[in-house]
Amino acid sequence: MNFDYSLEPVRDVFLIDVKSFYASVECVQRGLHPLKTMLVVMSTADNTGSGLVLAASPMAKKELGISNVTRARDVPDHKDLVIVPPRMNFYIEENMKINNIYRSVVADQDLHIYSIDESILDVTASLNLFVPSATLSRSEKRWRLARMIQLKIFRETGLYVTVGVGDNPLLAKLALDNESKHNRELIAEFTYQNVEEKIWSIKNMTDFWGIGSRTEKGLQSIRIRSIRDLANLPYPDLLLLKKKYGVIGMQLYHHANGIDRSIISEPYRTLEKSYGNSQVLDRDYVWKDEIETVIREMADQVATRIRRHNAQTECIHIFIGASMSEATRGFSKQMKISATDSTKKLTEHCIGLFRRNWNGFNVRHVGITYKNLVYNENRQLDLFSSAEDQDRQIKLDLIVDRIRSKYGYTKLVHAASLTAGGRSIKRASLVGGHAGGIPG
Repeated sequence: MNFDYSLEPVRDVFLIDVKSFYASVECVQRGLHPLKTMLVVMSTADNTGSGLVLAASPMAKKELGISNVTRARDVPDHKDLVIVPPRMNFYIEENMKINNIYRSVVADQDLHIYSIDESILDVTASLNLFVPSATLSRSEKRWRLARMIQLKIFRETGLYVTVGVGDNPLLAKLALDNESKHNRELIAEFTYQNVEEKIWSIKNMTDFWGIGSRTEKGLQSIRIRSIRDLANLPYPDLLLLKKKYGVIGMQLYHHANGIDRSIISEPYRTLEKSYGNSQVLDRDYVWKDEIETVIREMADQVATRIRRHNAQTECIHIFIGASMSEATRGFSKQMKISATDSTKKLTEHCIGLFRRNWNGFNVRHVGITYKNLVYNENRQLDLFSSAEDQDRQIKLDLIVDRIRSKYGYTKLVHAASLTAGGRSIKRASLVGGHAGGIPG
């Protein structure tokens, strides 16, 4: 062993996931069994085949091989398959019900909503309150409380949840992803005592939290071919890992040994804040004017966000993803700029960055992010523009923000958004990028 686990803090952490959340909610609402029904929640499902599966029930995945990234044109035609549109507002309501159940078990500071279908609960302070037996082991108490939560959620919502239990958030997450989702009880526990048995034996490195296919290839290039290899690196190779990946490399090494000293209730402050927006287009965008219309809309929307937080950006990043029919994957570029929150300037920078790098390929994905944010009341005026013009632009942005805040975004849009390539008006009614529940 590389670590003395007796010196590590031991918490009672649950990571709870609603099984196939969107699909399960739709099944329950239709009086169907969420684990025995073949159902998919599909974004725009039309005759163009451009829709995307947002969620598939466990049975649809098992019987038809459907995943959460399957395109509409690839979904098998099966008489028992139910296809439904998304209702994001309804899913949010169900999520709130479930998290209120969690709040009956833990204090707010011990609850972290990880995503719309996953939450982390640190039950250390409440475990003995709900399972007060002096004869049960810590592991048995954890299991009983996890089962109590499962049953309460099922009784009140009809949904099934899986629970990963661990001595820290990392172990709970690994237990959830690698065991509890696949066993009969839908509960699994990883502790410091079974790190070698449970974690080092994870077959695929990409099944480990924080390791994707690209990181896996990078690790293999320095002779790390398994989680066991990563956890037992000799000192020279550990230095090589640190040189290649920096802090992230050392984090992976600690995680492979089950070490995670984070505590949910302790406040966390990110070192760098950024604001961005991205979207997958509903069709391939071929013409430059149409692509630039989307970029202008998104540059405007993200500029509004940073102004709302009294921030200016010193770095813009743009991602342009190509259509699947193209040989290229697109490009991702960024550039440093003078601090600004001006919609006009930021739009010009984004369009300029796009024009310098786009070579005519069909576009299907656009993303814009503003980074290196500065928060202050002072503004550095551009020496190449008159102070009066800049003052007018500042006032114009603020007026536009106030009108949209009071009456809605669509009450004041650029004329280009009314063209065929415009997306902002249609997307204004979406929740999380998908239909909120509007009929049709």
